[in-house]
Amino acid sequence: MPLTGPEPTPAPAASPPGLAPAPPAAPAQLGVFGAPLADLGPQAGTRPDGTRPDGGKPRRTALIVTAAVAAVALLAGGITYATMRDGSDASDGKGANAGSPSSSAPSGKPSTDQATDDASPSQASADPSAAVEGVIGEAYLGTWEGPGKDSEQRPVSFRRITITQGGVGADVAATFNSFDDELCTGAAELVSFDNLMVLESRVVNSVPEEACSDGGRQTVRAADNGTLVWTDDDGETAVLTKSVENATPIPAGFLGTWEYVGTGGSPSPDSSTLKLSQGAYGEVVAAYTSDGPSYHCEMESVLVHANSKELRLGPQAVTAAEPEDKCESDGTRTVQMKGADGLSLSWADADEEDAPSTYRRTG
Repeated sequence: MPLTGPEPTPAPAASPPGLAPAPPAAPAQLGVFGAPLADLGPQAGTRPDGTRPDGGKPRRTALIVTAAVAAVALLAGGITYATMRDGSDASDGKGANAGSPSSSAPSGKPSTDQATDDASPSQASADPSAAVEGVIGEAYLGTWEGPGKDSEQRPVSFRRITITQGGVGADVAATFNSFDDELCTGAAELVSFDNLMVLESRVVNSVPEEACSDGGRQTVRAADNGTLVWTDDDGETAVLTKSVENATPIPAGFLGTWEYVGTGGSPSPDSSTLKLSQGAYGEVVAAYTSDGPSYHCEMESVLVHANSKELRLGPQAVTAAEPEDKCESDGTRTVQMKGADGLSLSWADADEEDAPSTYRRTG
């Protein structure tokens, strides 16, 4: 059963630049760990991050993030969940707390004497790059990504999965999944591997906190065209293509400092800026600053995906708020170039009635 998220905190009545009218309520998304938490309902108030102009209707989900703890935890979890267990730390094929969101590493550690006795010279000098024994076919190994679609072929997510070698009962996959309002990382245990792969996943980190849930099995099957077909019990399917690791995936044209351009003819006392810097997937690359007569807000987002046409940024996490109750997190955004010196920002769940926000280059 999905976890229950925190109650949203009411926001002030003033409205900053860059806010757009909210789309109609949509069906709950389908998650690799089970469906994300149900929407907490509409919430009136401002978005001091400069993302919804002219006092438009509030977004259907408004989750308060009072600090960047969740984003930091996400990075600690990592896209590749580096602590996935192989035979070196889970000799029985399973780790402690296999169904828990927390790390599955053993809670105890051997004494110095025991560690010395257990490590033979041959083990100490073993090649760390030696292949891990397992049952997974070579065609499945590596990092894969692609959009997830529901049973009616509507986009509901962007998914990335890294599959490593291992046996039944071991953690063999790390997941990185982006939804309209959540960013979920997790680990998946191998249930079986024969004609296809069956996984059982659990959440490791969530942005916002407690927005993602455990549960549900997924299947992964290699296709003849070199892709992987991922499915879950809720009817979502994703055709995943091989991804190339890249520490600098953002095209140079996106980088720099950008300022929100309002649509009205009269000047506004509010301002909003966005600074985009280079970084790998899962790293913080977007810093928002919003100012008005009665507030100052700073937020940040991690990079979900990048190509030559657009960026996908994860939900915003509040890093500074004055006063504390006037800064509010918001959902996933896509960023596209608009000429050489302009950006167009849209919500991932935007419909045809939601006009994108425009930013111009200032540095």
